[in-house]
Amino acid sequence: MLSESLQWSRRSLLTGLGISFAQQKRPNVLILYADDQRADTIREHGNSLIDTPNLDRLSRSGVSFRSCYNQGGHVGAVCIASRAMLMSGKSLWRATGQGGLDGTLMPERFREAGYESFFTGKWHNGEPTLLRSFEQGGLVHMGGMGPQISPELSQFGSKTKESQEGRATPLFSNGLIHFLKRRTKSSKPFFGYCAFTAPHDPRQASPEYFKRYESRELALPRPWFPTPPLDNGELKIRDEMVVPAPRTREQCLSELKSYYALITELDAYVGKILQTLDDTGERQNTIVVYAADNGLAMGAHGLMGKQSMYEHSLRVPLIMAGPGISARVERKPMYLYEVYGRLCQATGLSAPSAVENPGAPLYFGYRNFQRAVRIGDRKMSWSGSTKEQYNLAKDPHEEHNLIGTLPEAEFDAARLKAKAYFADPN
Repeated sequence: MLSESLQWSRRSLLTGLGISFAQQKRPNVLILYADDQRADTIREHGNSLIDTPNLDRLSRSGVSFRSCYNQGGHVGAVCIASRAMLMSGKSLWRATGQGGLDGTLMPERFREAGYESFFTGKWHNGEPTLLRSFEQGGLVHMGGMGPQISPELSQFGSKTKESQEGRATPLFSNGLIHFLKRRTKSSKPFFGYCAFTAPHDPRQASPEYFKRYESRELALPRPWFPTPPLDNGELKIRDEMVVPAPRTREQCLSELKSYYALITELDAYVGKILQTLDDTGERQNTIVVYAADNGLAMGAHGLMGKQSMYEHSLRVPLIMAGPGISARVERKPMYLYEVYGRLCQATGLSAPSAVENPGAPLYFGYRNFQRAVRIGDRKMSWSGSTKEQYNLAKDPHEEHNLIGTLPEAEFDAARLKAKAYFADPN
């Protein structure tokens, strides 16, 4: 069997992403991961009310995935499952089940291939997996949510948390930038992962960026309601208490302005990171992935959080740009955890056997009571006696519930097939 280095040197065409490589050196990989960022909060993706110039340029330079989904979560902190799926390449119930993170995680696979690895930011899957995955890192937020100002962080490999002076996004970005600058003479490719805590609440926006939106007329996410019209079984969770129902338009607009400001600040530091790749001569040989762990309601359907089967909570931004990746928009639905396999493919590595290549209908779940199936442009979700069905092509904001007007038998068959395929125990 050919060695991986020889396989790479002979590889000229990669399918799936439309990637063609002629260079001999493996490309670097850099993953930039946002926290709670809706898929529709990038200007290039159709939102003219938000400023994201750097993400816009990145989107235009590579593949912009418009139907990328987090498969769901097993507890209120949906990001735990999302990050476990991303790192393991496994679907929801396997990634979060017993031994779900025992296999070869994504950074480990790249380290096996000779990559230098680096991590900074939010890690929500336990310290042992972090230290196993990366050989070095910067400041780490171990756990769930935290403040954007003076966050308590630990140095990579240390259990001691200290309050850091400054804002979370610059702190994480500057650590990554320092890593990129000091390794300029390294002959190894690198695998970098920077997991931001923005734009997760508390939405402590920087005055510099908030002033852009303070007087700007924003549109509330559709469909906006002061209270949820349907009970999905999870209406009293912490996320829904950020702005307790019934909510006013003014309250939700205030939250939205701070939310957009945090994303614009994040975009500015993405620009600084990309500029560093340019300055160090690594940009042309670096695959940059920008994504988020899950979406967020922000008032849509009368909800504030991400614990639902609606598009605003399941769908996430995903951009992949770099050497040999042609610029295009991809609308075919996919799961976020497929990034692992696609990055292996894009760099000429074989993916571990546990990394999944899903073939069932799109299937989503939250805890043991919310489920959804997507077949083509139609989606059906259920929680207890509450059922909803939408035509996403005609109704992307899921405003017109078609339950009772269209047959459900096709969904029932798909649900049983997907439940077995993904080892869903409920």
